Amino acid sequence: MLTQPSWVPLDDLTKRRIRFVWDDTRAMRDFAADASVVLRGSMKMSLRARLVLCAGLYEWNVWRFAGLHDRPEPLQISEVAWCATVDPRYMRYFDLMREEWLGPIQGPLWCAAMWLQPAMSNGHMFPRSVYEALSFLTRMALHVLPDREPFDSWLAAALDRLVEMYPLPPEEPFDDLFDRRVGQRLGPLIGRNVLDPEKAYDPSAGVNFLAHILREARATENPFLSSSEDLEDVGFVDEPYVLPI
Repeated sequence: MLTQPSWVPLDDLTKRRIRFVWDDTRAMRDFAADASVVLRGSMKMSLRARLVLCAGLYEWNVWRFAGLHDRPEPLQISEVAWCATVDPRYMRYFDLMREEWLGPIQGPLWCAAMWLQPAMSNGHMFPRSVYEALSFLTRMALHVLPDREPFDSWLAAALDRLVEMYPLPPEEPFDDLFDRRVGQRLGPLIGRNVLDPEKAYDPSAGVNFLAHILREARATENPFLSSSEDLEDVGFVDEPYVLPI
């Protein structure tokens, strides 16, 4: 299971400071932050880099509330989100019951998961869903975090690194017309450690992380990971749960 990364500097005492406005009937209408910088930056990077950024932003929202609830789903979803950066089809469709996720802790977690899911699983077909998730997850983090300064610094560094290392490639409109090899056409694999602004990115460590998270999700029977049958139904032709060569 994932552990809280060093670039999310939230301790238990800080997490208990719930000082933001939350109304389950309003959700994002109370968000005041602007995500235009994130959207502009993401347009300059590869789709896989955008998915990695989505997974990273989702983690900020998940770790902000870690220890304040006993639900396993947020971290399970986060784990499979990283699997989906390898191939979006690894995240199966899910729908969390809204009435079971209410209040200033579980309400934001529900919203974050519901915006993340279409971006990670269908973003290769519907790019708008990725931009919508990037905007929502950024604005939510800025709304619920007790201190936005560490997040702002991290986000600026993450955007710069992803744009520099994984720029938007030339469009190939006739490449993989039937979505048989979705994962391979997203560009080079990108590990979670690319989001650590304090360290130079080690691609080999990133690949090792992705291989490990795929094994972990399968070994623990993560309910948000697509089964072999699910993958066969969507035309997955390669060996599943193995990194593409």
